[in-house]
Amino acid sequence: MQPEETQPSSWQIEVLAWLETHKQQLIYAGAGALAIWLAAFTYSHVRAGQEASANAALAALNKPADRTGKQVQPLAADYLKVAEQHAGTKAGERALLFAADRLFTEGKLPEAKAHFDKYLAANPTGSAAASALLGVAACQDAVGETDKSLATYQQVIAQHGSSPEAHPARLALGLLHEQKKQPDQALRFYDEVLRAKPVSVWRMEAEMRREQLVRLHPQLALGAALGSTTVSPATNAPAKK
Repeated sequence: MQPEETQPSSWQIEVLAWLETHKQQLIYAGAGALAIWLAAFTYSHVRAGQEASANAALAALNKPADRTGKQVQPLAADYLKVAEQHAGTKAGERALLFAADRLFTEGKLPEAKAHFDKYLAANPTGSAAASALLGVAACQDAVGETDKSLATYQQVIAQHGSSPEAHPARLALGLLHEQKKQPDQALRFYDEVLRAKPVSVWRMEAEMRREQLVRLHPQLALGAALGSTTVSPATNAPAKK
């Protein structure tokens, strides 16, 4: 006895018919998906190669020390060349920041600020944005733009309060307030550095500046002592009869 042949159900027939009708579109869709995957893979591969090349160019600027043990630091122009040739890479961005820092060291303050600003324009929330913003403030401070530097140092603290750059910003604010004859404001910023957790490398300088400030303005020590004194709720209560 021959087994009965299983007849396809109506939905199976409909699926087969749909596949036959849309066979060409499915082929195109598959080819399109493959093309997208290949493009993404190629971009990722090329991007990795660009980053590797940029990192190598940046590392090549650090020359070994000579026979006397002296190591020649790269010039700002060297960093700028790497930044230009490898624009769009992380290493290129770091090179731009290094160039700005080097220009600051060389005393070329307007150029340094321009490159710090350029980095921030391209990377407002980048990993080194706090350093770049601190660099802008330092440039403003160095050329005597006190009010602008005060605002920018405050911006460092407001936007990057938990970053390491916040500590030198607070110290700089303290010194600027000393120059503006505002010792109470200066003391506040020094104390913020001292209270910061974890303890930073800037603590020693904050302690030194605070001691010098209190020595010049003894009333600050009295005010700090009064501010830290806690009064028991029962202190001013009337005596029980």
